[in-house]
Amino acid sequence: MGKIQLMSTSLANQIAAGEVVVRPASCVKELVENSLDAGAKRISVTLTEGGIAGILVQDDGVGMDEADAQLAFARHASSKVYEERDLTRIRTLGFRGEALASIAAVARVTLTTRQAGADAALEIKVAGGEMAPIRHVGAAVGTSIEVRDLFYNTPARLKYLRSVQTEQAKSVEIVQRAALSRPDVAFSCQTEHHVLFQTPGNGDMRTVLASLYGVGEAKQLLAVTGETNDYVVKGYIGRPTQGRASRSHAHLFVNGRPVRNIAVHQAVIRGYKNRLMVGKQPMYAIYIEMDPSLIDVNVHPHKEEVRFSEEGDVTRFVAEAIAAALDETLLAPTPVSPRVQARSEVQPLAIDWSQAKTVDKGGQRTQESVTARPAVQRTTPFKPQSGVELQDKAKYASGTAREADVAYAPTQNESRQDIAAAEQAVTAEQTPSASAPDAPQARKANWQLRPIGQALGMYVLADDGETLYIIDQHAAHERILFEQFYTRLTTRTVYAMPLLAPITLTLTPSVFERTMSQQAALSELGLTFEHFGGYDVVVRTVPDIWEGLDMDKLVHETFEQLPAQMQSADFHQLMHDVIATRACKAAVKANWHLSEEELAALCHALTALDDPFHCPHGRPIFLQFTDKHLEKEFRRIV
Repeated sequence: MGKIQLMSTSLANQIAAGEVVVRPASCVKELVENSLDAGAKRISVTLTEGGIAGILVQDDGVGMDEADAQLAFARHASSKVYEERDLTRIRTLGFRGEALASIAAVARVTLTTRQAGADAALEIKVAGGEMAPIRHVGAAVGTSIEVRDLFYNTPARLKYLRSVQTEQAKSVEIVQRAALSRPDVAFSCQTEHHVLFQTPGNGDMRTVLASLYGVGEAKQLLAVTGETNDYVVKGYIGRPTQGRASRSHAHLFVNGRPVRNIAVHQAVIRGYKNRLMVGKQPMYAIYIEMDPSLIDVNVHPHKEEVRFSEEGDVTRFVAEAIAAALDETLLAPTPVSPRVQARSEVQPLAIDWSQAKTVDKGGQRTQESVTARPAVQRTTPFKPQSGVELQDKAKYASGTAREADVAYAPTQNESRQDIAAAEQAVTAEQTPSASAPDAPQARKANWQLRPIGQALGMYVLADDGETLYIIDQHAAHERILFEQFYTRLTTRTVYAMPLLAPITLTLTPSVFERTMSQQAALSELGLTFEHFGGYDVVVRTVPDIWEGLDMDKLVHETFEQLPAQMQSADFHQLMHDVIATRACKAAVKANWHLSEEELAALCHALTALDDPFHCPHGRPIFLQFTDKHLEKEFRRIV
């Protein structure tokens, strides 16, 4: 007798169930999807002991007749896919025809269903894949499915379930995602003791988000919309300050199906640009509508992932929609009133920390010096560009710079320049020309800050006549330097800086091939190198904005991260973190004393930035307090 034998139907069903039913949440997902496909407008989920002991899903959908109710428990039986070409245009959630058969193979299932116009409902009980005779009972129109004693006949899988609280949380998350995908359906999820989650089903997405995160969080969310001939993107995203430590608040829906896709998630992050703090994940609920033939929803056993036929187009469109929503809505400064402009002409005020103050001690007025946090004295002045001052850009562009010019870094003995004039030069470089006006820049052009002084050695106080600002001096200067460097990168004014000692690197074969194929593109951005035999390359020049950093490490990391097909935009993305690090190291630090002129220059440069709200690492640059807010706090108004 041969060793190969056919499995019994019961054993085959239990093995197949391992791909579909992993935990109680898997059952909840499959049953809720079936209810949505049945046209339900109200869906109720009841969990007993986190779903381990029992799951009851009730809906008011179309119901089933006797023939369909029996076939629903057969393997590979489906009402949604009839021929092969249907797999390329799937619009329903459940389509494999395995859900009920798999669940019934490892649990005790009771199905009660009734169609409109039927005299009575049908009740079918299945345990371990064995079906009992059909009974007629009384029930409302729709379908209810009760799953009890999950994994009762597979104890090896039962013991790997987590605690009741963990399994319950997983199941509730499934219901919440379903509610987000269909705000027009009323959902409720409860235990035998109390309601865990519910939505009204009024079609308002923000209402569902308020049920998940609270009214306060939902009010802050920003709407996202975008449409092309192939794609429609809509939804809500959180402000940068609403960033989370994990991706649990990131929801993606494609044609109404809750899915995961790491490429789209990365596109959302790119859309935030550098507004998110390092280590934070965005909060969002994004909906993508597209032709079903452009996606494959059958690539994951649990149907939780999808594959796009044109992934690059989808991710680019999502990133642009996210960026547009943030650029248009994110805390744009209000143009100042005429009285504020008049005040801005006054010389900036400054606090002389060494000046004595008068205090009253025991009825006698005495002089006492001010005690302040010690200030760190710098050897270089605060200015827009730190490090090597490139005296002759043409020399670097032509590659004829002398080694002495490259090695010289005037950081110790250079004379103090007019800081205000230097900052005005930066502003002129970043401000769009009159022939190409930019609406957000035009709004910011009238925003003027009047510096008041420093506080606690690290904050700058300023106002614009209507609002008081507390500015983080390091974050503000870091942002100023970042935009200066990044502007040079995007406008192709980065110059090749020859190295005193060329860098020789040994690359892996794959990295070497990618690097050599992108040699011309990298050379345009100041990174020039040549083949040095085998898989070695020798680097002759680097972008001048890398000055002062670890060149060997930066060159190696850049080569390692090169994509197979690179354009300038890809290299700009690779350079982002490098420029942010460069700006952070060059910016003023805490406890650095700034003069009156430097305070004025910092405030002036801040108002001219494209994004004056966040440093390159996503931290906020300032806090603001309006006059109304202060009057309320001081009880001047009720």
